[in-house]
Amino acid sequence: MPLQLFFNELSVPSVQPARAISIGHLKQLVATVREARGIDAGLVLNSEMPLADFPLGGDTTIAAVRNDCECVEESLYLKTLNNRAPLKLAASEAREGDPDLCEYRLLSAAPVRASQIALGLGYAHLLDGLGLSLPSHDFWRERVVELELTKLDATGEVTTASVESRNADSPDAVLQLANEFGALLTPEIAHGAELWQRRAELLPNLIFIPRTQGQLEDILHGDPMLEQLWIKLSGIDKAIAAWKIAGGPHPMFPFNVRPESRSRRKLAEFKDAEGYRRVFSEHCDLAPTEGRIHFIVETNPQPHALIGHIGRKLGIG
Repeated sequence: MPLQLFFNELSVPSVQPARAISIGHLKQLVATVREARGIDAGLVLNSEMPLADFPLGGDTTIAAVRNDCECVEESLYLKTLNNRAPLKLAASEAREGDPDLCEYRLLSAAPVRASQIALGLGYAHLLDGLGLSLPSHDFWRERVVELELTKLDATGEVTTASVESRNADSPDAVLQLANEFGALLTPEIAHGAELWQRRAELLPNLIFIPRTQGQLEDILHGDPMLEQLWIKLSGIDKAIAAWKIAGGPHPMFPFNVRPESRSRRKLAEFKDAEGYRRVFSEHCDLAPTEGRIHFIVETNPQPHALIGHIGRKLGIG
Protein backbone atom coordinates (compact mmCIF):
# COMPACT_ATOMS: atom_id res chain seq x y z
CA MET A 1 0.00 0.00 0.00
CA PRO A 2 1.34 3.48 -0.82
CA LEU A 3 2.16 5.95 1.92
CA GLN A 4 -1.06 7.54 3.14
CA LEU A 5 -1.22 11.20 4.22
CA PHE A 6 -4.28 12.44 6.12
CA PHE A 7 -5.05 16.12 6.38
CA ASN A 8 -5.55 17.11 10.03
CA GLU A 9 -8.68 19.25 9.95
CA LEU A 10 -8.15 20.29 13.59
CA SER A 11 -5.02 22.25 12.61
CA VAL A 12 -7.05 24.73 10.53
CA PRO A 13 -7.16 28.10 12.38
CA SER A 14 -10.52 28.65 14.04
CA VAL A 15 -10.40 32.37 13.24
CA GLN A 16 -9.60 34.15 10.01
CA PRO A 17 -5.80 34.63 9.86
CA ALA A 18 -4.05 37.38 7.97
CA ARG A 19 -3.78 36.67 4.25
CA ALA A 20 0.01 36.35 4.45
CA ILE A 21 -0.33 33.70 7.15
CA SER A 22 -2.78 31.67 5.03
CA ILE A 23 -0.39 31.82 2.09
CA GLY A 24 2.50 30.80 4.34
CA HIS A 25 0.48 27.81 5.56
CA LEU A 26 -0.23 26.71 2.01
CA LYS A 27 3.40 27.01 0.95
CA GLN A 28 4.55 24.98 3.97
CA LEU A 29 1.83 22.38 3.39
CA VAL A 30 3.02 21.84 -0.18
CA ALA A 31 6.68 21.75 0.88
CA THR A 32 5.80 19.07 3.45
CA VAL A 33 3.98 16.97 0.87
CA ARG A 34 6.94 17.32 -1.52
CA GLU A 35 9.25 15.93 1.15
CA ALA A 36 6.90 13.02 1.83
CA ARG A 37 6.70 12.30 -1.89
CA GLY A 38 10.45 11.77 -1.80
CA ILE A 39 9.80 8.77 0.46
CA ASP A 40 7.03 7.39 -1.73
CA ALA A 41 6.28 8.96 -5.10
CA GLY A 42 2.96 7.13 -5.21
CA LEU A 43 1.64 8.51 -1.92
CA VAL A 44 -2.05 9.32 -1.52
CA LEU A 45 -3.28 12.52 0.11
CA ASN A 46 -6.58 11.93 1.93
CA SER A 47 -8.88 14.69 3.16
CA GLU A 48 -12.47 15.26 4.13
CA MET A 49 -12.92 17.66 1.22
CA PRO A 50 -11.51 18.00 -2.34
CA LEU A 51 -8.09 19.63 -2.61
CA ALA A 52 -9.46 22.89 -4.02
CA ASP A 53 -11.64 23.25 -0.93
CA PHE A 54 -8.81 22.71 1.56
CA PRO A 55 -9.41 25.31 4.30
CA LEU A 56 -6.54 27.55 5.33
CA GLY A 57 -8.50 29.39 8.01
CA GLY A 58 -11.79 31.29 8.00
CA ASP A 59 -13.24 31.43 4.49
CA THR A 60 -9.82 31.12 2.81
CA THR A 61 -9.32 27.96 0.74
CA ILE A 62 -6.66 26.78 -1.69
CA ALA A 63 -9.00 27.62 -4.56
CA ALA A 64 -9.54 31.15 -3.20
CA VAL A 65 -5.80 31.77 -3.01
CA ARG A 66 -5.26 30.32 -6.50
CA ASN A 67 -8.12 32.38 -7.97
CA ASP A 68 -6.36 35.51 -6.73
CA CYS A 69 -3.30 34.42 -8.76
CA GLU A 70 -1.27 33.60 -5.66
CA CYS A 71 0.55 30.29 -5.00
CA VAL A 72 -0.20 29.17 -8.55
CA GLU A 73 2.77 26.78 -8.63
CA GLU A 74 1.74 25.20 -5.33
CA SER A 75 -1.84 24.74 -6.53
CA LEU A 76 -0.67 23.12 -9.75
CA TYR A 77 1.62 20.80 -7.80
CA LEU A 78 -1.26 19.58 -5.64
CA LYS A 79 -3.11 18.61 -8.82
CA THR A 80 -0.34 16.13 -9.64
CA LEU A 81 -0.97 14.15 -6.46
CA ASN A 82 -3.02 11.04 -6.01
CA ASN A 83 -5.79 12.31 -3.74
CA ARG A 84 -9.19 11.27 -2.48
CA ALA A 85 -12.02 12.66 -0.41
CA PRO A 86 -13.90 12.17 1.87
CA LEU A 87 -11.81 10.34 4.47
CA LYS A 88 -14.26 7.44 4.77
CA LEU A 89 -13.10 6.19 1.36
CA ALA A 90 -9.93 5.01 3.11
CA ALA A 91 -11.91 2.83 5.53
CA SER A 92 -11.78 -0.30 3.36
CA GLU A 93 -7.97 -0.35 3.64
CA ALA A 94 -7.90 -0.60 7.42
CA ARG A 95 -6.21 -3.89 8.27
CA GLU A 96 -7.23 -3.87 11.91
CA GLY A 97 -10.43 -2.48 13.33
CA ASP A 98 -13.58 -1.13 11.74
CA PRO A 99 -13.40 2.67 11.37
CA ASP A 100 -17.14 2.86 12.00
CA LEU A 101 -16.59 1.30 15.42
CA CYS A 102 -13.69 3.58 16.38
CA GLU A 103 -13.71 7.14 17.68
CA TYR A 104 -10.55 9.18 18.03
CA ARG A 105 -10.38 12.36 20.11
CA LEU A 106 -7.64 14.70 21.26
CA LEU A 107 -6.87 14.35 24.94
CA SER A 108 -8.75 16.56 27.38
CA ALA A 109 -5.37 18.08 28.35
CA ALA A 110 -4.48 19.08 24.76
CA PRO A 111 -3.59 22.81 24.59
CA VAL A 112 -5.83 23.30 21.55
CA ARG A 113 -9.07 21.62 20.40
CA ALA A 114 -9.16 19.58 23.61
CA SER A 115 -11.38 16.47 23.49
CA GLN A 116 -12.49 17.17 19.92
CA ILE A 117 -12.96 14.33 17.44
CA ALA A 118 -9.83 13.88 15.33
CA LEU A 119 -10.75 12.45 11.93
CA GLY A 120 -7.52 12.89 9.97
CA LEU A 121 -5.18 11.96 12.79
CA GLY A 122 -7.41 9.02 13.66
CA TYR A 123 -7.22 7.62 10.15
CA ALA A 124 -3.45 8.19 10.16
CA HIS A 125 -3.23 5.94 13.22
CA LEU A 126 -5.64 3.35 11.85
CA LEU A 127 -3.85 3.01 8.50
CA ASP A 128 -0.30 3.48 9.84
CA GLY A 129 0.04 6.67 7.84
CA LEU A 130 0.98 10.29 8.49
CA GLY A 131 -1.13 13.20 9.68
CA LEU A 132 -0.54 16.44 7.77
CA SER A 133 -1.02 19.59 9.84
CA LEU A 134 -0.93 23.31 9.21
CA PRO A 135 1.60 25.07 11.51
CA SER A 136 -1.17 27.08 13.17
CA HIS A 137 -0.15 26.24 16.75
CA ASP A 138 2.96 24.88 18.48
CA PHE A 139 0.97 21.73 19.31
CA TRP A 140 0.83 20.78 15.61
CA ARG A 141 4.62 20.82 15.41
CA GLU A 142 4.78 17.64 17.49
CA ARG A 143 6.04 14.54 15.65
CA VAL A 144 3.39 12.39 17.33
CA VAL A 145 0.00 13.47 18.68
CA GLU A 146 -1.57 11.50 21.49
CA LEU A 147 -5.20 10.54 20.97
CA GLU A 148 -7.89 8.79 22.97
CA LEU A 149 -9.29 5.83 21.04
CA THR A 150 -12.70 4.47 22.02
CA LYS A 151 -13.90 1.35 20.23
CA LEU A 152 -15.88 -1.86 20.53
CA ASP A 153 -13.75 -4.93 21.22
CA ALA A 154 -14.41 -8.47 19.95
CA THR A 155 -16.85 -9.13 22.79
CA GLY A 156 -18.88 -5.99 22.15
CA GLU A 157 -17.46 -4.12 25.14
CA VAL A 158 -16.46 -0.47 24.86
CA THR A 159 -12.74 0.06 25.50
CA THR A 160 -10.68 3.24 25.74
CA ALA A 161 -6.95 3.47 25.14
CA SER A 162 -4.31 6.12 24.54
CA VAL A 163 -2.64 5.87 21.11
CA GLU A 164 -0.20 7.96 19.10
CA SER A 165 -0.59 9.26 15.56
CA ARG A 166 2.38 10.38 13.46
CA ASN A 167 2.19 14.03 12.49
CA ALA A 168 4.13 16.41 10.26
CA ASP A 169 3.77 20.15 9.73
CA SER A 170 7.01 20.79 7.82
CA PRO A 171 9.62 19.16 5.56
CA ASP A 172 11.94 18.78 8.58
CA ALA A 173 9.24 16.82 10.38
CA VAL A 174 8.97 14.42 7.44
CA LEU A 175 12.75 14.01 7.38
CA GLN A 176 12.69 13.00 11.04
CA LEU A 177 10.17 10.27 10.19
CA ALA A 178 11.80 9.18 6.91
CA ASN A 179 13.69 6.21 8.30
CA GLU A 180 10.59 4.94 10.06
CA PHE A 181 8.51 5.07 6.88
CA GLY A 182 11.39 3.70 4.82
CA ALA A 183 11.43 0.60 7.03
CA LEU A 184 7.66 0.20 6.68
CA LEU A 185 7.78 0.54 2.90
CA THR A 186 10.92 -1.54 2.18
CA PRO A 187 10.93 -5.20 3.28
CA GLU A 188 14.10 -7.25 3.66
CA ILE A 189 14.45 -9.57 0.66
CA ALA A 190 17.42 -11.94 0.46
CA HIS A 191 17.20 -12.96 -3.21
CA GLY A 192 14.93 -13.16 -6.21
CA ALA A 193 13.54 -16.56 -5.21
CA GLU A 194 12.20 -15.04 -1.98
CA LEU A 195 10.62 -12.21 -3.93
CA TRP A 196 8.91 -14.77 -6.17
CA GLN A 197 7.62 -16.69 -3.14
CA ARG A 198 6.33 -13.52 -1.45
CA ARG A 199 5.06 -11.77 -4.57
CA ALA A 200 1.36 -11.98 -3.60
CA GLU A 201 2.13 -10.50 -0.17
CA LEU A 202 4.58 -7.80 -1.23
CA LEU A 203 3.26 -6.91 -4.69
CA PRO A 204 -0.49 -7.56 -4.56
CA ASN A 205 -1.27 -5.45 -7.63
CA LEU A 206 1.12 -7.33 -9.92
CA ILE A 207 0.56 -10.62 -11.73
CA PHE A 208 3.60 -12.44 -13.16
CA ILE A 209 3.40 -14.66 -16.24
CA PRO A 210 5.18 -18.06 -15.92
CA ARG A 211 8.37 -17.08 -17.79
CA THR A 212 9.21 -14.48 -15.15
CA GLN A 213 9.61 -17.05 -12.36
CA GLY A 214 13.00 -18.19 -13.63
CA GLN A 215 14.04 -14.61 -14.33
CA LEU A 216 13.39 -13.67 -10.71
CA GLU A 217 14.88 -16.82 -9.21
CA ASP A 218 18.12 -16.25 -11.13
CA ILE A 219 18.78 -13.09 -9.08
CA LEU A 220 20.99 -14.27 -6.22
CA HIS A 221 21.86 -12.86 -2.81
CA GLY A 222 24.15 -9.85 -3.12
CA ASP A 223 23.23 -9.10 -6.72
CA PRO A 224 22.99 -5.28 -7.03
CA MET A 225 20.10 -5.83 -9.43
CA LEU A 226 17.88 -6.90 -6.50
CA GLU A 227 17.56 -3.41 -5.01
CA GLN A 228 16.80 -1.81 -8.35
CA LEU A 229 14.30 -4.57 -9.14
CA TRP A 230 12.44 -3.93 -5.89
CA ILE A 231 12.37 -0.17 -6.51
CA LYS A 232 10.77 -0.62 -9.93
CA LEU A 233 8.38 -3.49 -9.14
CA SER A 234 7.18 -1.83 -5.94
CA GLY A 235 6.88 1.47 -7.81
CA ILE A 236 4.60 -0.15 -10.39
CA ASP A 237 2.62 -1.86 -7.62
CA LYS A 238 2.13 1.36 -5.65
CA ALA A 239 1.15 3.27 -8.79
CA ILE A 240 -1.57 0.71 -9.47
CA ALA A 241 -2.69 0.83 -5.81
CA ALA A 242 -2.91 4.63 -5.91
CA TRP A 243 -4.75 4.45 -9.25
CA LYS A 244 -7.38 2.24 -7.64
CA ILE A 245 -7.84 4.86 -4.95
CA ALA A 246 -7.66 8.11 -6.88
CA GLY A 247 -8.93 7.00 -10.28
CA GLY A 248 -7.95 8.72 -13.50
CA PRO A 249 -7.24 7.55 -17.04
CA HIS A 250 -3.98 5.76 -16.19
CA PRO A 251 -1.57 5.13 -13.29
CA MET A 252 0.97 7.80 -12.33
CA PHE A 253 4.30 5.95 -12.29
CA PRO A 254 7.17 7.41 -10.20
CA PHE A 255 9.68 6.85 -13.02
CA ASN A 256 9.81 6.87 -16.80
CA VAL A 257 7.55 4.26 -18.40
CA ARG A 258 7.32 4.16 -22.17
CA PRO A 259 5.93 1.92 -24.94
CA GLU A 260 8.16 -0.25 -27.10
CA SER A 261 8.83 1.11 -30.57
CA ARG A 262 6.77 -0.31 -33.42
CA SER A 263 9.82 -2.02 -34.94
CA ARG A 264 10.56 -3.84 -31.65
CA ARG A 265 7.07 -4.77 -30.48
CA LYS A 266 7.45 -8.35 -31.73
CA LEU A 267 10.35 -8.82 -29.31
CA ALA A 268 8.00 -8.02 -26.41
CA GLU A 269 5.45 -10.70 -27.32
CA PHE A 270 5.10 -13.52 -24.76
CA LYS A 271 2.55 -16.15 -23.76
CA ASP A 272 0.50 -15.41 -20.66
CA ALA A 273 -0.59 -18.03 -18.11
CA GLU A 274 -3.45 -19.15 -20.40
CA GLY A 275 -1.14 -19.58 -23.38
CA TYR A 276 -2.30 -16.46 -25.26
CA ARG A 277 0.39 -14.37 -26.91
CA ARG A 278 0.40 -10.80 -25.63
CA VAL A 279 2.54 -7.75 -26.44
CA PHE A 280 4.12 -6.35 -23.27
CA SER A 281 4.94 -2.97 -24.75
CA GLU A 282 5.11 -0.75 -21.66
CA HIS A 283 8.51 -0.93 -19.99
CA CYS A 284 10.91 0.78 -17.60
CA ASP A 285 14.67 0.59 -17.10
CA LEU A 286 16.59 -1.31 -14.45
CA ALA A 287 19.37 1.25 -14.23
CA PRO A 288 22.31 1.36 -14.41
CA THR A 289 22.30 -1.94 -16.33
CA GLU A 290 20.64 -2.66 -19.66
CA GLY A 291 17.82 -4.41 -17.82
CA ARG A 292 14.12 -3.82 -18.45
CA ILE A 293 10.75 -4.69 -16.95
CA HIS A 294 7.97 -5.12 -19.52
CA PHE A 295 4.34 -5.15 -18.47
CA ILE A 296 0.71 -4.54 -19.43
CA VAL A 297 -1.73 -2.45 -17.35
CA GLU A 298 -5.15 -4.09 -17.17
CA THR A 299 -8.44 -3.21 -15.49
CA ASN A 300 -10.21 -6.58 -15.34
CA PRO A 301 -11.15 -8.22 -13.08
CA GLN A 302 -9.58 -5.33 -11.14
CA PRO A 303 -6.71 -2.92 -11.90
CA HIS A 304 -3.33 -4.66 -12.00
CA ALA A 305 -0.10 -4.85 -14.00
CA LEU A 306 0.77 -8.08 -15.80
CA ILE A 307 4.55 -8.55 -15.70
CA GLY A 308 5.95 -10.22 -18.82
CA HIS A 309 9.72 -9.73 -18.78
CA ILE A 310 12.38 -9.05 -16.12
CA GLY A 311 15.92 -9.00 -17.41
CA ARG A 312 18.20 -7.75 -20.15
CA LYS A 313 16.99 -5.42 -22.85
CA LEU A 314 15.12 -7.50 -25.40
CA GLY A 315 17.04 -8.36 -28.54
CA ILE A 316 20.58 -8.00 -27.19
CA GLY A 317 21.05 -11.57 -25.96
